[in-house]
Amino acid sequence: MYRLAYLILCITVSAGAREPEAQVPLDVTHTHPLVDAQPSMEVHIHSGWESRYSLEGRDTLNGDGLWATSVEVAAGHLSGGIWYGESPDQRYSELRATLGWVEVVGDFEFYTAFTHLKFISDQVHDNEIGVGGSWSGLPLDVVVAVDGYYSFDADGSFWQLALNRALQVSDKLTLEGSGTYGINTGYVADGHRGGNYVAARLGAEYAVTPALVLTAHGTYSWAVSQNESRPGDELLKDFFHCGVGLQWSY
Repeated sequence: MYRLAYLILCITVSAGAREPEAQVPLDVTHTHPLVDAQPSMEVHIHSGWESRYSLEGRDTLNGDGLWATSVEVAAGHLSGGIWYGESPDQRYSELRATLGWVEVVGDFEFYTAFTHLKFISDQVHDNEIGVGGSWSGLPLDVVVAVDGYYSFDADGSFWQLALNRALQVSDKLTLEGSGTYGINTGYVADGHRGGNYVAARLGAEYAVTPALVLTAHGTYSWAVSQNESRPGDELLKDFFHCGVGLQWSY
């Protein structure tokens, strides 16, 4: 199942999300209920390091990295979780709590979620509503997805279109490639509206044990139509970032 992020913040990344990579705070996942039984439950714990904190195509910490840990629980169509990130290079810490609902209809998957964000280092907070969907009916197992999130504080939204392809190399190793296009519609209030960035990502997951997975990714992000006269576009630029992490599932 293709897992959407941040995004609500791992496809992912972590994480969302909001790009489909490790820094995305939380997955919006679901489990399939058993016939004539209570829905099964899944627990995911992910911890990892990102060379840069990439959000909305912006190098949010201006070259500095981020350590992040998330705990996610899913039962039936309902999921929730906590994500915490902290920079080892500067004074920055962030906490997110998410509650989501996922529905699957054939090759389509839809979700909606509510996220409370607390920027601890700045002593400010925000609330967001996220919606999205994906379709896995394309040839070659390509998945197309769209997701967006609305900020009550900024009174604006950000939308992302993505193509994703996973390749099972062996019983333990899975490679995943994706491309993402991000559109600002007021979420970055002091940034330009319209297309903001294009990103290409290559990720890998290696199953150390059935429950423990090692993850890694490398991503390059290109800025689109950066407006240097707008403060919100100052960190919108071309840059490469990568990350590694461990995920435990139960």
